[in-house]
Amino acid sequence: MKAYSYRYPRTGAGITQLVECQLPKLKVAGSSPVTRSIFLFVMMLFIMSAGARASESYDTWAAASGSGRSLPSESAVLSGDVLVKSIENGNRIALVSLVRLLVSQGRMREAVAWFQGRGLDMPVTRRDLGIALSWYGRFRLYEVLGEEIDVPPDLEDDDYGKTLAAIVSMGWMACTEDGLFRPDLLVGPGELQLLSGIFFPRSCEWHRDWIGMKSLDSLFAEGIRAGVTR
Repeated sequence: MKAYSYRYPRTGAGITQLVECQLPKLKVAGSSPVTRSIFLFVMMLFIMSAGARASESYDTWAAASGSGRSLPSESAVLSGDVLVKSIENGNRIALVSLVRLLVSQGRMREAVAWFQGRGLDMPVTRRDLGIALSWYGRFRLYEVLGEEIDVPPDLEDDDYGKTLAAIVSMGWMACTEDGLFRPDLLVGPGELQLLSGIFFPRSCEWHRDWIGMKSLDSLFAEGIRAGVTR
């Protein structure tokens, strides 16, 4: 099965633009981990309850969204890919169904990340980050891409497989202990810290266990302004 990412297509650069990005908020004033945890727990229960009443077919979901658009009746079951694409296209009602789906699959970290992003900031996967690094570090990758590189088993059928393997070879990212790249895992603070001084400012810190597309772009932009990314 091919590895996939929700946001970047298999063809083309697939890199988000740096236009109109805001700097990431590293700390939330007046909040505490306990307060945030309680609030998140209550809201997750609400979402799961609402999700139980959410649509289970495209036609029902389209009607609930108020868009008036008819969706293919033969595709009756909502999938994660379709829900994410719907959110990207502005249909935020799909967020409830996506969070419910992730919870039902035991993917709580992703469910929490999507809930916290409210459908406005898309969580970044390891594949997303790798593709972004292949753009910002493209001049440094040329020489490595001309060499023999061992591609992780879960990237063998991925169009970006060799490129992502080259990024691992550069030390910008790392495989997991089992030798896999795990392209669909969300990016965490450890992976961002690994890029401090290489692509991001040396003072880069991230206190949330996931990062959104807008915040990632702003970190790259800050690195460019600071002369780190060239």
